[in-house]
Amino acid sequence: MNNDQFGAPQHELNVISSLIRDRSAVNQLVDWNRPNPQYWLTPDHFQTAWLQDAYHALLSGGLGDIEQRLLAYPNDNPATVTADAVMARMKVPYQERAAVGDPSAQAALDNSSYWAAVHNAVLQMAQPAWQAKVAHARHDAYVTVRAAQHPSTVTEVPFELSRARGNGNDALIKELAVIGAVLNHPARAQQFRYTPSSPDASPYWLQPQDFADPSTAEIWDALVTGPDPAIALPAATDPALTPEQRATAMIQHVTLRLDYNDYHRSTGDEGAKARRHSNATQILATYLAQASAPDFSPNPDNAAQYAVSFILEPSIPAAVEDLAGRVRDHGLADTSLGQVALELSTNQYALGQLAERLDAAPRTLAGYAQPQKPTAAPEQPEGLPSYTSRQTERRVLISLMQDPTQLHSGPPRALAAHDFTQPEHAYIFKAIQSLPPHTAQDSWLLANQANQLARYDGAPALDFEELNQISYAARTLRVPPADQAAGHLVTMTVRRTARDASTAVQAAARETLDPRALIDQSREKFQQATHEALRYHEQSVPEPAHYNTQQTNIA
Repeated sequence: MNNDQFGAPQHELNVISSLIRDRSAVNQLVDWNRPNPQYWLTPDHFQTAWLQDAYHALLSGGLGDIEQRLLAYPNDNPATVTADAVMARMKVPYQERAAVGDPSAQAALDNSSYWAAVHNAVLQMAQPAWQAKVAHARHDAYVTVRAAQHPSTVTEVPFELSRARGNGNDALIKELAVIGAVLNHPARAQQFRYTPSSPDASPYWLQPQDFADPSTAEIWDALVTGPDPAIALPAATDPALTPEQRATAMIQHVTLRLDYNDYHRSTGDEGAKARRHSNATQILATYLAQASAPDFSPNPDNAAQYAVSFILEPSIPAAVEDLAGRVRDHGLADTSLGQVALELSTNQYALGQLAERLDAAPRTLAGYAQPQKPTAAPEQPEGLPSYTSRQTERRVLISLMQDPTQLHSGPPRALAAHDFTQPEHAYIFKAIQSLPPHTAQDSWLLANQANQLARYDGAPALDFEELNQISYAARTLRVPPADQAAGHLVTMTVRRTARDASTAVQAAARETLDPRALIDQSREKFQQATHEALRYHEQSVPEPAHYNTQQTNIA
């Protein structure tokens, strides 16, 4: 929810307000479970620049400044004293930079209207009547972190954790059983820990996006994987409490967090509004209380095995299909080949992380994957752009036959035989590559070489008429250099390869495959497409214009 008056998200304003109204709120932002306690909310998590500065100022001495000024000026308005202290501390970094000659810092200090507006904002946030409760500072901070990590296209929706998939009541019960096992005994969360190869990856192999239900996905994030999770609460490991009391404390933490997420989403999400009006979090709390009972699942100590069989493995085909859809979107879009390659390589990295998480999980069928038959790409549906360029292929060959030296520079240098969709064109190109330049200009020798190469490869006999028409055109037509048309052929190959890889991966994801085999097969398809995109990635040109000269001779 955005506060129009200050031009900043409400949850970010609430964090600052809680800190300046009650210094003890800062303890809610410290991860005390680390050997060296540190703040899990950092200035970079704030999307609003002046709030970044305010938060940094408070943690770097501003909280102490407020306390000292309130003691020094007991008869002044506390909100005004607080705002003055925050302003003085916020200016310190700018003053230090200006002192060493930074003109931008000095310009910022001289902007009196900016500092007056910030002072007024802090003054209002310091009022006791500010709407946020100090006790909820950790939840506002949680939403601030998640908003930074999961930017959303929907207005003021902090994050969306998962793409909803079809699931029935049985699947939901099994997901609740895994969650309930951790609520019953937080130490069971250790079953889900592993050491990822990337330092940025979560140390838990079971992630929120693996859950089929968006609610259980968000619950798992608030319970285990997210910032300031419920399992890190002091009450979660307090030996003086009963298991029921520990579960109650964690459930309260989780449900309050879910309610806060919906509160901050509600301006742009009608579903969030409806959940808040129907008090959905309290209904979830009831389900979680039932799931936390030791007899909810057959054996809660098998939570990790349940998670693999009922959550992680079923989620992999949907995740792979989703990645393939993104590849298809980029492959069909009018975008540069560098961007296509980036999307493909990003997806390969995502598949690698998915495989790593799967391998870290205690799979019951690990190592029993059967070799899968390669999945052929279905025929191209009608209505999609064509990836064949017969006329363009002919023009490129004609140009190369007239000047074979073009193969050594510019876009033609990136050409490969598989950029040509007709066998005759591919073998003429291979013949041009295999012959000296002066010989490649001789249409008889070139046609003979193309036929010999086809026989050597065991390919069907080449079409004499097609070879003859190209040879005649090369002797009678003058065509422009092959640069633009060659770049177009490379572009079409990349798009065709990306489309075919995406289609094959999507088809495989809809079949019953071992998840590890599906990941490996998908990675192989994407690697091939990435190789094509990187072959000459700067080539991304529109289809060449039709030439006006004697087109009928080579039609």
